[in-house]
Amino acid sequence: MPTVCPILVNFKNPKKTVACLRALEKSTVQPDCVYVIDNASTKESKEYFESFSFAFKIRWIWNKENRGFAAGCNQGIRASLEEFPNSFAWLLNNDTEPTPTALEKLLDKAVTTNAGITGSLIQKANGEFSGGVGFIHPKLASVRRPASTDEKNFDYVEGSSFLISPECIQKTGLLSEDYFLYFEESDYCCKAKRNGFTLAWATESVILHDIGSSTGSENAKGGVPYFIDCIMIRNRIHFAFKNGYPTFGILLGLGISLALRVKRLQFSRVPTILKITLSKALFKKFIEKNGGYYEIH
Repeated sequence: MPTVCPILVNFKNPKKTVACLRALEKSTVQPDCVYVIDNASTKESKEYFESFSFAFKIRWIWNKENRGFAAGCNQGIRASLEEFPNSFAWLLNNDTEPTPTALEKLLDKAVTTNAGITGSLIQKANGEFSGGVGFIHPKLASVRRPASTDEKNFDYVEGSSFLISPECIQKTGLLSEDYFLYFEESDYCCKAKRNGFTLAWATESVILHDIGSSTGSENAKGGVPYFIDCIMIRNRIHFAFKNGYPTFGILLGLGISLALRVKRLQFSRVPTILKITLSKALFKKFIEKNGGYYEIH
């Protein structure tokens, strides 16, 4: 089996992270080393994590600030490549629990297809189908999950289980940190495909995911928290312009999103979304006002 290094980013959810690591211990293929990045780390969280021992080697990276998902993943990728230069990087959400054969089946699919990025089949904790890949509307740049594993020609792999080949990392580089949270995996998939890499979906690699447990992103329509809702729309627009989607479709999609917030009486979200979409400086202030750390790139 090739060398593989799982990378987990934790933000104030240590129990879920430990549960994920315990699930990895049962894997039929053991990781060579796991890299855990603890965002907004505290003395208490560090002591909590270090009170456990695990069956594999773990490298802990402690960040005083909440640097976001992409920046945390990039720290893990850099660290893994220093120690294992030709390893696969497996970005794995910390609120997931991989089934015992998940990593084995994921690697099998990646190797047999020679894909640059390979995803797993994501199920909710109760076993309900959730996806693992996604589709992007060619004009509006809106996204959707598949209805079943029968759907093909997907546009991106979800970041909850995101295996990157060493060749893809070498040519495509790291994740964009422009987003802080959400759409960085879609952006990376677009970049990888422009570099000649393909995407694969290992539907026999099953990951149980407590989706949205950290952010509330999966709440019913209208119930998504203010910060998450605003950042998701901003990032969708940023992603669409960056990757060459038609301007009219992007603006139409933005208008529909804003109209829905008005319909739901979420009036304060409209000017916030417009401000952080139009200005990176205001996006930075928005992130930092909500407890994050962001560098303008």
